[in-house]
Amino acid sequence: MYSCCLALLAVAGVALHPAPVRYDPETKTGYVAGGEIRKAFGWSAAVLASKAAGIKFDHQFWTDDTYTATCGREVRPVVHHREFGRYDLSDEIAHTGQGDLDFRITGAPTGISGTTSPPQPGDPCPDRPDATITRIRLASTTTGWSLNATSGAVHRRLLTRHTTEPGNSPAPPGQQRESRTSSPIAGI
Repeated sequence: MYSCCLALLAVAGVALHPAPVRYDPETKTGYVAGGEIRKAFGWSAAVLASKAAGIKFDHQFWTDDTYTATCGREVRPVVHHREFGRYDLSDEIAHTGQGDLDFRITGAPTGISGTTSPPQPGDPCPDRPDATITRIRLASTTTGWSLNATSGAVHRRLLTRHTTEPGNSPAPPGQQRESRTSSPIAGI
């Protein structure tokens, strides 16, 4: 009986003290404790109180493909930022019972994204504009996102998640994992 009550108290204690940063990247909602903002920016509670209304949150995301590019006899790594973007997040300031300020992230009203074309045989070699890529192979793909806070011109990353998949995974439809050329000008 005694251990059961301790377990219930432990669960209740965890529920009373939420994690300093909780964020759902699918719904773009979450919670950031004021203490995490103070720590990220090096502020006191008084400075946070004076700047709280100006803090902006955003969700950034990316997909980076890492290739090995053959340039003559050299093989060089090339990181291609295939997809990237940002969602601006809405938030509400909440006052805690301890006199601190916390932030409830309520969604993403706006966002922007972009894509770029991958390196191809015939493109200039990285760090060697006098040579061209003769062979390109996808080595890995990293996808990730981050939750960030900005105050004025100062930007701080609060939370980051990313995964890397090896390049030998199946190619998405319409994308080749490896391509070659024997001519410096591809497709001619």
